[in-house]
Amino acid sequence: VAGHFMWFDLGATDAGQAREFYRAMFGWAVAPAAEAGPYQAWITDGEQPWAGIVHADTAGGGWLPYVVVEDLDEAARKAVSLGATVIAGAADGPAGTSVTIADPGGARLALFKPHAGQG
Repeated sequence: VAGHFMWFDLGATDAGQAREFYRAMFGWAVAPAAEAGPYQAWITDGEQPWAGIVHADTAGGGWLPYVVVEDLDEAARKAVSLGATVIAGAADGPAGTSVTIADPGGARLALFKPHAGQG
């Protein structure tokens, strides 16, 4: 659904430490992400992943939420017209294409257009 969060990436300099923290803190299930590109682990609801742990550089980690949009180009143009900055241009993934922006206050967000039949 357009305008809704649909995925989260957790950038972590130490994926094992992040995995253990979130397991202990919230009881989240974390599974290995073998052969899944940049993903080192999946955070799941026990069955389906809803977030992935990716390697972050030494600048530190952070969460990157993905929000569904109907038209990626139009959403990126609108974001810029409202004061956002495009941080990373269109990147294709297995479920769709994303553009990462920083809102006028600097918070990062990925605009996400699912492939047909996804999301």
